[in-house]
Amino acid sequence: MLFQKVLYPVDLKPASLNVKPYILKLKEAGCLEVHLLYVLIPSEWGLLKREEYDSEEKISALRGVMNEGYVEGLKKTFRKMQELAEEFEKSGIKTRVLMIPGELDEVIANYAEKNEIKLVALGITSESLSFFRVGKVLDIIKAVDKPILIVKSPEEE
Repeated sequence: MLFQKVLYPVDLKPASLNVKPYILKLKEAGCLEVHLLYVLIPSEWGLLKREEYDSEEKISALRGVMNEGYVEGLKKTFRKMQELAEEFEKSGIKTRVLMIPGELDEVIANYAEKNEIKLVALGITSESLSFFRVGKVLDIIKAVDKPILIVKSPEEE
């Protein structure tokens, strides 16, 4: 099956959420599993151990490294991702929800390779393609050695 495992990097902004219906449609093309990934970019959260945070317990363990407010914010984000995962589960697509610290392109590329992902689904806006921001999207495209589905959404408010 061509699109059996899909990596869905999300930041919970409208552009990334607009990818969901396309992935649900991929069920007809053999999608059996979706990995929802939130990348903890160092400039936002500081330097964290490069590990997979796939439960609230693991996120809570960051209390010794991060301020309590940040940990609570991450747990809230994790819960929203779990709600998104429930929508896939209801349609018969197995899901995995996780957060990994690091640079966006490196984390996505490494995770896709390590987990035999068949397709990476990205949501972008026209702003993502502006002169000053296009580098992030291009870095992901260059780093990932898998097919990439890019869903372009209108500008975010």
